Amino acid sequence: MGLTDQLLTLYRVDSQVRGLRTRVENAQRYLNVQNRQLEQLTTEHSEMELKVRHKEAGNGTLEVERDTLQERIDKLRDELNSCTTSKQYSAVQDEMKSLKEKVEELETEILETMETLEVDQEALADIENRQAERATLKQQAEKDLEQRTEDVSVRLSELEKERDCAAAVLPEKALLIFDRVADMNEGETVAEIREVNRKHREYVCGACNMELPFNSVVLLTNNAEQIVQCVGCERILYIEEALKTELAK
Repeated sequence: MGLTDQLLTLYRVDSQVRGLRTRVENAQRYLNVQNRQLEQLTTEHSEMELKVRHKEAGNGTLEVERDTLQERIDKLRDELNSCTTSKQYSAVQDEMKSLKEKVEELETEILETMETLEVDQEALADIENRQAERATLKQQAEKDLEQRTEDVSVRLSELEKERDCAAAVLPEKALLIFDRVADMNEGETVAEIREVNRKHREYVCGACNMELPFNSVVLLTNNAEQIVQCVGCERILYIEEALKTELAK
């Protein structure tokens, strides 16, 4: 078996290994997304919960202040009956008027705070609903990851052994080139040379469609131990046997 055929054998096994690993990696990435979004919602919930509690506490303080003033107004109202002079009566009325104005201001502020508080409480409830939904998605993602890992573990182990065997017969330099190109092209390591026009010696890379020097075609036709790469995408090139036979005539 020539070097090109050995590289193709490694490529076929490597593609299967990467495919199975990708299934697990995709499930892991999806779980990571759920975790990040759940963490973000947890942070939003904490911030909104603190905001709601702050407003509830502030509103409670305003209500206590209003009630205290109202109690003072009620007491002053009783004092009106015991006033012995018009001056005393007028002073009590003035104080009552001032306190009533403050009570009205407080009630307006309390009402405004209650309105914004209701909005924040609704936002908090919405976050809690989204947290529950995201937690459900996270649990499902964890199950999916576990299931996919279990599904592929046996076959992946077998293929990894096959890949190690296929890689072991390659020269070190060829294996380095293969691994580098595989990482560059997400596992799409090899590409077929396609004939465009034999008369004009026009050939292209089957992956990126880059026009290839005719010398690349000659090398692969006559030398099975030579690694030839696309000048564009750097994939390792090969020629199908049917075309190689035609060109050898």
